Order: sequence, then C-alpha cells, then structure tokens
Amino acid sequence: MNNKTRRLITLGLLTCFALVVWLGMASPSQAHWADMAAAEVLVGERHTQMTLTFPTGLAAFADSDRNGQLSASEVAEHRLELRNFLAQQIRITDTDNRQGTLTVKATDGATVSSSALTAPNTHSTLTLNYAWAAPVKGLTIYYDLFLPEVSTASCLTTILQAGQLKTFVFTPNRRHLAIAPGLGDYTLGGILLAIAGALAWGALHSMSPGHGKSIVGAYLVGERATAKHALFLALVTTVTHTIGVFALGIVTLFAANYILPEQLYPWLSLVSGLMVAAIGFNLFRSRFKLNRNRRSAHSHHGHSHHAHEHPHDHAHGHSHDHTHDHTHGHAHGHSHDHGHTSSHSHVPSDQPVTWRSLLALGISGGLVPCPAALVLLLSSIALGNVGIGLLLLVAFSVGLAGVLTGLGLLLVYAKHLFKRVPTHLRLVKFLPVISAVGITLIGFGISARALVQISAF
Repeated sequence: MNNKTRRLITLGLLTCFALVVWLGMASPSQAHWADMAAAEVLVGERHTQMTLTFPTGLAAFADSDRNGQLSASEVAEHRLELRNFLAQQIRITDTDNRQGTLTVKATDGATVSSSALTAPNTHSTLTLNYAWAAPVKGLTIYYDLFLPEVSTASCLTTILQAGQLKTFVFTPNRRHLAIAPGLGDYTLGGILLAIAGALAWGALHSMSPGHGKSIVGAYLVGERATAKHALFLALVTTVTHTIGVFALGIVTLFAANYILPEQLYPWLSLVSGLMVAAIGFNLFRSRFKLNRNRRSAHSHHGHSHHAHEHPHDHAHGHSHDHTHDHTHGHAHGHSHDHGHTSSHSHVPSDQPVTWRSLLALGISGGLVPCPAALVLLLSSIALGNVGIGLLLLVAFSVGLAGVLTGLGLLLVYAKHLFKRVPTHLRLVKFLPVISAVGITLIGFGISARALVQISAF
C-alpha cells in the first residue's frame, strides 16, 4: 500500500471519529431549542385558537428590551406589527380560501407545551385567535415561521377538533396542512394515522444532533458487539427515554409552581454526562491495558522465535540431509505462524461486551428526555387525551429507537470491513482506545454544557 492510500484511510477514520464527537457535543441550539417551535390548536365552528411557542428571534422587532422573551407589555405595544407579521407567516383559511380575522395577545400563564419547550431567554408564547363570520367546514393551515437556512427547523403541532386529536410537524418542506371537517368521536383510522405520524416524527427527530447516536456509535465500534447487543442497547435507551419523558411530564403538571422543566434539563444532562464520562474512562483504562498486554505478548513471541532459529541453524550445519529436512519443516512452521499473526491483528480484539456496561450506557443515553416528546405528551394531556398522549409517546420513542437500532446494526456489521485494512496501520489497532476516549470526551462535553446552563439560572 502506498503512502497516499494510507493517508486517505487515516483521514477517513479521523473524519468519522470527529463527526461522532461533534454529534455528541452538539450545543442545545443545534440539538433542540433554536430550531424548534410548538403549537396547540383548538378548532371550533367559527373560531380557531393557536397557542404558539416559537424562537423569539423571529419577532425580534417586538423584543424592546432585548431579553429574548416577549412580555405582555411588549406584545401590547407591538400588537399591530405582530398581527401583520404573523398573518403572513401563519395563515389559516377556510374551504373558500377566506382567511380568518387574526388577533394576537400575550398568553396568560405558561402552557404545558411552552413550559416543556422554553429554554432560558430563547422562546416566547403567544395566543393567536382566528375568527370567521360564518361556520367553517374545513381549514387549511399554512405555516412559514422558520429560522432561515435551518433545515432542521420544525413546529410540532397538536390539533383538537370535535373531540379528535391530531398531530402534525411543520417543516420547511411541509408547510401546509388541510384539516377536514370534524368527525366527532375518535376513529381507528385517525388513531392509527396519529401513531404513524408520531413514529415518523420520532425517527426524523432522531436524525438531528444528540439523542445518543454518538455514544452508541463510539461504544459499538470499539467492542466485540453483536446484533443482539445493538438491539439491547437501543431498547434500554428507548425504555429509559420513555420513562424519563413520562416522569418529567408528571413533574411539569403537578409541580410546575416549584420546579420548571428547563431547570431540570441541565441537572439531568449533568448526571447523564458524568455517567457517560465514567463509562468512557473505564473503557479507556481496560482497552489501553489490553492493547498494551497484546503488544507485550507479541514482542515476547517474536523474541522467542528468533532465539529458536539460531540454535537450529547452528546445530544442523553438519548434515546436509538433516538440514534439508529441518529447513523444510521450519519454513512451513514459520509461514503458518506469520499468517496467523497477521490475520489476528486485522481487527482489534477486545474484551467481550458485558450486559452491565450496555445497561449503564443505555440508561445514561436515554436519561435526558427529548423536549419534542415531552411537548407531544403534555399537549395531549392538556387537550384531555392522556391515553392517546401516552400511546403517541411510545410511538415517538419507538421511532427514535429504530434509528438507534439501525445505526447499531450498521456499525456491528460494518466492523467486518476492518479485516481488509492493512495490519501496519496503527490507527486501526488503537481504534478501541480511540473510541473510548471519544465516549469520555462526549461525557465531559455534556457535563460542561450542563454546568454552563446551570450557572445561567
């Protein structure tokens, strides 16, 4: 292999490792807050109300004191500007394409969705009322309130119409939603459609930075993992995430006056980060020791082999026939040993995966609830549909787990490609140690970010 090819392989491995670390250390704005909004929509015959929580920067003209949140006085002062702005960005029309008359006001108290979503000094919540002179049969919502040039921007919308709960995610590529006339009671088709939407939303949302992908990837790359290990790790992460969202939802509903979710998130992140760092350090220590012992054993084997050669060459120089027989046997033995050594060092051989380490890593990865899932659950509860909310939460978590499982299986089976990598490429031999360092750095990054958020309160 020439130097150019070796450099390309090394650069590729380093790039993959850097991407894993970046995903794990993504800032809150990259992972959740700055690109996310939430809306609760109550549809009536002549009136439709939207409670919207959105990044304040999109309406910075109304933030007079520049504190990142719109107060009631600022909303009153800029009411006309806000109405004209939002009437263009969020249009709700009837079947005859008539837009409802819009009024904007500050929200009286925090809604459950805004409490779950609002990060310190980033979001504001407004109430938008749309009215028509006559009863409407169907509505179309056009939503275009996104941060520019942010492909991951989205608005998780929960809609209650005639006792029916619906969910929809507005994105830069999905700006329109048609709402058919209310059907009254829940239908099986409507529930299945809502579950499918939550499942897809969980899968899509997991593509954004964070959500444990880097931790799962860094761990499985450096361990002797199998498909069942990848499935177990994704399952533990999903169950922990679901329980965490439900627990935090209960706290939000019954202890909102004492504990706010945005104050709990940093502490949960700190605990999660410290757990990940501890796991990573323990992996680094064991893998480094194993790698050092392997090199020591290899060096010792090579020395003994050389010592074995010398006395045989010296001792069998007296007889041609005997020397020929010995040389033939020795060549065969040398070829066998060399081939075995080369094959053995193609793939880093680590200690077996332990279920305890998988359990600990899965719990730490799913410990911090995803704000999108929390908004989904609390919006459903606020609209009086606890059972549907729990069902949608499970579907969301399953969608998120599907991506983690796919990533885990991909990494498990992709490790066979390392058998084709040259044995003298030192980076491959140290890949388990490097992945352990990556897990440790990810843990420290999560903890440091959490400490910064805690100090902001």
